[in-house]
This record gives sequence, structure tokens and C-alpha cells, in this order.
Amino acid sequence: MAAKIGILGESTVLTTQVTTTVYTVPADKAARVRILFMLENHGYTAHYKVMIGSPGTELTLHKGLAANDDGWTGSRLSSANDPAASIRAGDAGIQDFAAGDFDSVTGSGDWIIAPLTFDYFLSTGDTVRFYFGGGADAVDHLIQVQGVEDDA
Repeated sequence: MAAKIGILGESTVLTTQVTTTVYTVPADKAARVRILFMLENHGYTAHYKVMIGSPGTELTLHKGLAANDDGWTGSRLSSANDPAASIRAGDAGIQDFAAGDFDSVTGSGDWIIAPLTFDYFLSTGDTVRFYFGGGADAVDHLIQVQGVEDDA
């Protein structure tokens, strides 16, 4: 069977205190994936966790967020370069700042949403799951598992 490439799984679940499975590697398949997420936090201190692999209970990614801070994978403005208001791909990773408003055409801030630059190699039955913990549900959220799935 042909390889599958692209978005292998995604979720927009907003509910706090719930672990959600985004992707499970099918039987007799293997996958190489990257993670992209964007989260608009509510007015509470929160944390965002991603668990990758088997058994899928160990935290691979963790980001603590202050009240009203939004988090995402990608880049944002850097004042340590020339010009001072550039967005550097070399500074990509997990970012956060207040009031990102990712789905508004009049939102503030400068950023690029992009998958993390790390590849994760998965085997049959491995999962990618996330957990958002906070005092209220998220305002907006997207997580994608992007990559290639092929015969094991």
C-alpha cells in the first residue's frame, strides 16, 4: 500500500482536564511525525502537555502558561537581530505571549505557526496525545500531527 503523507491527525478539543488521542499508528505501519499546536489560554494559569510514543504516558512536551498567555509551536519576533523586528526561523520552538488571538484578522503580535523541527519515529500502536490543564476550557486550540505513515 502507498505511503500516506500530510496531516495524519488533528484535534480542536478545548476541554480542560481531558487527555485526547490525536493519532494512533495503524497496524503494520510506522510513522515519522512532527507536532504543531496553537492554544489560546483562558484567564487562568494552565499547562499544555503532549505525549508521544508507547505507552504514551510520558510527557514529551510540556509548556506552562500564565493566565491569558497563548502558546504555540513556531517563531515570533526577535529583537536580538538585524532588523530588530524580524521573525527568525532559527528561533523556532515553543513560544508564548499574551493575547495572541490566532483566529482574528485584527489580532495583535507577530508570529509564525509551524511544526516543531524534531522528528518522532513511531511504531504500530504508538499514539500522540495531548492534555490541557487549567481553570477553564481553552478559548481556541489546534494540534496537528504531520508526517509520513508507511508500511512497517
